Order: sequence, then structure tokens, then C-alpha cells
Amino acid sequence: MKKTVLKGIVVVAGIFLLAGCSKGSQPSEKAVKAEPSAQTVKKQAEDDANVLLDFLYQGKKSSQLENVTNQSSEGITSFLLTKLVEKQDQMFASNQNKDDYYLVIDGSNYYASDIVKDYAKAYLKQAQRLSFKVKSVDVNGDDAKVNVSYSPIASLEEANPIGTARTKLFGGIDEDTFIRQSQNKDIKTIKSLITLKLYGIYYGDLDYDAVKVKNPVDMSFTLTKKGTHFMANEDVIYQVMKDSRIKSYQDNTAK
Repeated sequence: MKKTVLKGIVVVAGIFLLAGCSKGSQPSEKAVKAEPSAQTVKKQAEDDANVLLDFLYQGKKSSQLENVTNQSSEGITSFLLTKLVEKQDQMFASNQNKDDYYLVIDGSNYYASDIVKDYAKAYLKQAQRLSFKVKSVDVNGDDAKVNVSYSPIASLEEANPIGTARTKLFGGIDEDTFIRQSQNKDIKTIKSLITLKLYGIYYGDLDYDAVKVKNPVDMSFTLTKKGTHFMANEDVIYQVMKDSRIKSYQDNTAK
């Protein structure tokens, strides 16, 4: 009798053991996702860099732009215009109200705030006319260093056509006349406003192209991986926009 019971226990234990082995040999229902290859990650970083540069340097809107910047194209434009206006507003820092500054042209008043806004729009418009090529991408952890060859605006020549256009635009009225009619004592600031006004008209309203350097130059910036995309924060976006101009003449010299 004892032998029979013992055999029964052994059989039952064997059944449970086999069942356990069978269950353990089955594949897990929750399969582990394979990590993307280094080549795939690098390609994603390159694609994201092109999405960013396509918008900042060529004005092309992509459905992927928000994945790279966390902003819409309108949001980026608004951000950049605000930064450009803030930069110019620094010259009015000593005045409590920048609209104390204005120009009188053909009997009409043009206030500083409107002049600066028009300048910023023209500046951004010109920046979105650059040619570029992503040369390489170096991925290190969550950071991707993007190396670019591009043809920026030659800033040392950017103001030259403005002086030439003064007569055509304003009928040859000189700065002294502008200053006297505008009744402003800060001559330096009024001269700056005249330049900004001319810039807005020449490169904005009249839509002339700013001179680019003849020979492409290199630049780099870093994107940071968040989720499946490599993203640019506002500091990177603004820096890339500022890099649309370099302190150089058209022949790539900076004498």
C-alpha cells in the first residue's frame, strides 16, 4: 500500500515538473523591442537636422517640424521675431519709451517700434534664402553634433546697397533733414532708425536678395534625442538663425 501511494506521489510530481518545463519553454507574450541600430539613429538625427534647416534657411514647412522643435512654424517665427526685436530694442534702453523716437518721412510719422518690427521681418525673410548641406552627424549618447556646409549672408556687404538705395527710396533726403523733421536730439539713434527703415524697405518691401559669400563655410550645432527624434531647443534655433550671417565680405574676407 505504501509503495502504491509513493508511486502516485512520484507520478503527480513528474506531471507538475513536465508542465513547468513546458510552460517555461514557451516564448514570452511581451516580446522585448529591439533597439534601433546605430545607423538608424544616425539617419534619424540627419533627417531631423534637415527638417530644422529646411525651415530656418529655406522657409520650408514640414509635418515633422514640431517633432524636432516642439513648436509650430508660426510659433518659431514668432519666437525669432521677438528675439530680433529685443536685440534692436537695446539701443533704446536709455529711453523710458522707445516710441519717443520716430522718423518723419514725406509728412508721415514712423515710430521706432514699427520700424524695428519691419526690420526683423526682412531680416528673417533674407535668412530663409540660404543653400546648405548636412555634411556629417556625430551621435554620442543622446546628443547629435550636426556639421553643415552652407552659404551665409556676407554681413559686411549687407548695408552697402542700402546707402545706394537712399536716393531711389527717399528722393535724396539726407540724414540732417530726417533728424530735423523728426525733432529728435539723439542723432546716433535716429541714424540707426534710418538704417533699419531702409533695410526693411530694401530687403523686405522691395524684396532684394542679400549678398551671400561665394565660398561655402562650415558650422555645427547639437540636437538632443527625446523619444524617437533629435530636437532643437530655442537656444539652438536662435543660434542657427544668427549664423545665417557671418562677418565677412562676399569674397569670404573680413578686412
